[in-house]
Amino acid sequence: MAVINRVFLFVCCLFCIGVTTQVFAEQPSTPRPVGAFYLWNEKPLVNPDREHVKDQRVYSVDNASMAPYWPEASKANGAAIVIFPGGGYVRLAINHEGHDIAKWFAARGVAAFVVKYRMQEHGFPAPLLDGLRAVRQVRQHAAEWGIDPAKVGVIGFSAGGHLAASVATRFDFAGDNNDPLADISARPDFAILGYPVITLEGSDAHAGSRKALLGDHPEPQLVSDNSLQKQVKAGVPPVFMLHGVGDQAVPVGNSLMFFAEVQKYSKQSELHVYNSAIHGVGMIQGQGTVSSWPQALELWLSALQIIK
Repeated sequence: MAVINRVFLFVCCLFCIGVTTQVFAEQPSTPRPVGAFYLWNEKPLVNPDREHVKDQRVYSVDNASMAPYWPEASKANGAAIVIFPGGGYVRLAINHEGHDIAKWFAARGVAAFVVKYRMQEHGFPAPLLDGLRAVRQVRQHAAEWGIDPAKVGVIGFSAGGHLAASVATRFDFAGDNNDPLADISARPDFAILGYPVITLEGSDAHAGSRKALLGDHPEPQLVSDNSLQKQVKAGVPPVFMLHGVGDQAVPVGNSLMFFAEVQKYSKQSELHVYNSAIHGVGMIQGQGTVSSWPQALELWLSALQIIK
């Protein structure tokens, strides 16, 4: 009996060592940031005190930053998501389209980053440059943060959906040739768009977002370039979209026209149109069938093997 006990203990020790080694191997090699950090830390910080919060919305961002949400070590799967809250390029709905989204992803093993990007005070192309830089920063630190550089996605809502769709289609944008991270790919591996602003032309355009991003009298070519149904091309990543059919702020036609182009190149994409007039639902529950979009998203992410 004593011999059997010793053998049993020995086997248990070997099992524990194996498990410990496996878990440790999945951990990042250096400490990860625990608070928000600037995207352009190599540049001077202009007006660092102008940014402010009013009615749970963030205004006047001069220094783009992102706040990380790290999953528990036992749940981490190597995937990462960059989050762009909406707000018409005037403000950021930082909680229900930012921090709440990040918590949902972190609970499912995905490292999440909530971005405060520049808006109307800077105009185009500042938000796009911030979005591209955010993806590049995540990939730059992938090894030390325990992230798989082939599983970095973006998600955005409303005008933040316009930014996420811009990153997904204009990842080769050459607007800042001096970016020291320009050699790192900014193409996301998947994109999630919630009731997104897509077109800045015609009756489906969101006039407020167009004015905030491009000004009062933009050149027609600039408007066309930022109507993202025209920017879809080979290489666009798989896209998950959700929209309410009765959305009065951003008409559902935005999602319909974008998805019509995306499905030409990415058959793994999905569009979910709900019997809802709500704009800005975020993670709010109890709003009818549209509240079930996170469950649909979870199934899609599992099918892509982003989460398990």
